[in-house]
Amino acid sequence: MKMTKNEGPLATAVRLLARRDHSEYELRAKLKQRGFSMTEIDMALDRIKNENYLDDERLKIHMIEKLIREQRAGLHAIVGKLRLMGLPVSTETVREYLSVETEWELAQNLLEKQRIDFDPENYPRLVRILNNRGFSRPILNRLTEKCLKHQ
Repeated sequence: MKMTKNEGPLATAVRLLARRDHSEYELRAKLKQRGFSMTEIDMALDRIKNENYLDDERLKIHMIEKLIREQRAGLHAIVGKLRLMGLPVSTETVREYLSVETEWELAQNLLEKQRIDFDPENYPRLVRILNNRGFSRPILNRLTEKCLKHQ
């Protein structure tokens, strides 16, 4: 879908949403970047919210579930990604969908794919991998326990 020169903010917003879901924050930024006035943007966003094309709560839940399914990110990484999208989210909200047990399973699967043993000499590398992917403190603590058991 190509943008025409006369396309207004409403048509632009709908076209952007047809490609993928956006948060209100993202959509507002994209419309502003295209030179629409704040009044035009507000009117367009109000209209698409009333039509249920734009729903930050629905998007937040969808993104949490999607990021968990992808099995590459821990609690803090998920929270960070959602906040970058302009979605207000807390660790408690994500924890409703990602239990500590599930996060631990994700961490173990990730480390198994890396083919690194859980022995103490690999501990710094294992922590670095999980920490860089936003896994929470309880997961890092379990990793410590598991490495100590392999002594």
